[in-house]
Amino acid sequence: MKVIHTGDIHLGSPLHNLPREKEQLRKAEILDGFRRVCAYAKDSGVTAVLIAGDLFDDSDVESSLIREVFFAIESAKPTLFFYVTGNHDKHVLLENAPDNFLRFSQNHGWGSYSIGEGITVTGMDFADFSAHNFGALSLSPDAYNIVLLHGDMQGKREDKETLPVEYLQNKYVDYLALGHIHAPDGVAKRLDSRGRYRYCGCLEGKGFDEVGKKGFFLLEIERGVLIDEKFYTFARREVVEKRVDISACNSYADIERAAEAALCAESKENVIKLVLCGTYKEGMRKELALLSSRLCQRFFHVKAVDESRLYIDANSYANDCTERGEFIRETQRYDIEPSLKDEILEVGLKALAGEEIDL
Repeated sequence: MKVIHTGDIHLGSPLHNLPREKEQLRKAEILDGFRRVCAYAKDSGVTAVLIAGDLFDDSDVESSLIREVFFAIESAKPTLFFYVTGNHDKHVLLENAPDNFLRFSQNHGWGSYSIGEGITVTGMDFADFSAHNFGALSLSPDAYNIVLLHGDMQGKREDKETLPVEYLQNKYVDYLALGHIHAPDGVAKRLDSRGRYRYCGCLEGKGFDEVGKKGFFLLEIERGVLIDEKFYTFARREVVEKRVDISACNSYADIERAAEAALCAESKENVIKLVLCGTYKEGMRKELALLSSRLCQRFFHVKAVDESRLYIDANSYANDCTERGEFIRETQRYDIEPSLKDEILEVGLKALAGEEIDL
């Protein structure tokens, strides 16, 4: 039997990191990515698609978006879709759903379905999380048990999103299909002596913090044994972070050439976060807005971020009688960790020059 594990699709999510026209395109591409997963499930003979929460970005979902989602799901019959809500869509109201879109016991804790070949899918909506409900988990030791949840296995105990691991261990769980963390687990982690758990990650990277390959997992279960698991990506674009050391640069032109060299092998379809690092010389203009604009002509979108630090040759200010020289000499007298000293010098020199300070 084939089973897809996906989640954190965040349909309808605002993408404020992009210009308006690109934001609308990306939102359409993310919806289309979900459509393609549905079509793939049908064409590949997938029995069940597990949606581990945050199918939608918010509980207030446009009716037109819901209709598109339901049409894609209904078109994938006979594939079954199992959905638990996450922290974003925990109160979403979904009416007139197709009969192959299956939810769990809303406001009543756990729900369970048998999908054949001795396999059960058990899940609980995020809104139902409580110690009482988790404690009520009851699974048959003779079944292959898939448990579907949206939460954090490593979070702080007091956080609502944190899953109480002790209620999930030694309960005959075979595969714990999780959502909430947007980076996929390449290798499933051990839950207990019997079971494993995995985060599927999101289908498409949206923010600049969601770098790397995104997609879903296809599981193959045979006679109560997980015999194969593969990661697939249908993502239209990838979010990539590239760091460029500008320590050897003497001008903006040098920075632009260094950035172009760092990105020469990147796909023009990608969304790129370009991070300037290393040190820069006094008076050198980095022109981040211009750099981003130039590179956006070659890639779908580029955001340039400056993490470089000002290089100060303190010896050259030994006899400087200005406020600038006095400030540099005074700072050098203190026994401060080098990176902190560099930061103090940079902020102080900007203040003396009347420049904008970004803390």
